[in-house]
Amino acid sequence: MKHALLIINPHSRNGQVDALDDAIEVLKASGIEVSVRESESEEYLASLIEQYDREDGIVVIGGGDGTISSALDALYRCQRTVAVLPMGTANDFARSIGVPQDLPGAAKVIVEGKRRRISLGKIDDKHLFINVAHVGLGVDVTHELSSDSKKFFGVFAYLGAFLRAIKGNKSFKLRIQAEGWDCSMKVIHLAVGNGRYYGGGNIVDERATLFDEVFNLFFIKPKPWWQLLLLGPTLRKGASQTTEHIVRNTARKFSIRTSHAKELEADGEFVTRTPAEFELIPEAIEVIVGDVPEPTTGAN
Repeated sequence: MKHALLIINPHSRNGQVDALDDAIEVLKASGIEVSVRESESEEYLASLIEQYDREDGIVVIGGGDGTISSALDALYRCQRTVAVLPMGTANDFARSIGVPQDLPGAAKVIVEGKRRRISLGKIDDKHLFINVAHVGLGVDVTHELSSDSKKFFGVFAYLGAFLRAIKGNKSFKLRIQAEGWDCSMKVIHLAVGNGRYYGGGNIVDERATLFDEVFNLFFIKPKPWWQLLLLGPTLRKGASQTTEHIVRNTARKFSIRTSHAKELEADGEFVTRTPAEFELIPEAIEVIVGDVPEPTTGAN
């Protein structure tokens, strides 16, 4: 690698200017030429990737999970190798590929240049996602979040949003049809994990990685809000076993139906409403990785 196109979300720069400058210097000191661009829109971000034609270069995304997610379509179509300087609130994708949260440390990972191909999730044959998709409680949590709360409270903003969301949660009938299994039950939440982390460091499933070529699903049965609080540690560490309150399974392709149309979010953004079809794209794009977290109980 001799060149890096660094695309920065300017809204992520607050308080990180010096650290970003240090990271760029780490890249330059290793002999990598760096071209820096800023992008405030998904369309411009995609155009920068599409127009990048250096065969000896990579695309570096300087931003959070939302910025990375908005670049997925262009990265996949153009088959560009991507690296990340984590500048968001949660930075769950960076965690999933073993990239440290400090920018100079992340730049050192880029210099080392270890590459692996990762899976992507696809919804209704058009919406790509990299971390997790939600129906139900997870969507309510997103509605409770605000840019200001994430700015001032960081990952703790997710905890506050969760506490507010569970008090108003409502159950719905969910039907899942997958290859080799199907189920139908009342739930308050469905999560479909492509990566390992979501919501500021919560683990989708202790077996999950971005390389295991399978979705990890879990859904939560209806419970009073105060009982849901007791599930916090389990949801945080992503235990792999089905319990009285949480049902877990895996699939590569499946469909979901709900008793009434429900919002479906992927990587924190609204993409469609149920019903929906999910499909995994194995080894979809190449990324620069660090020390990748290993699954606790072995791969699926």
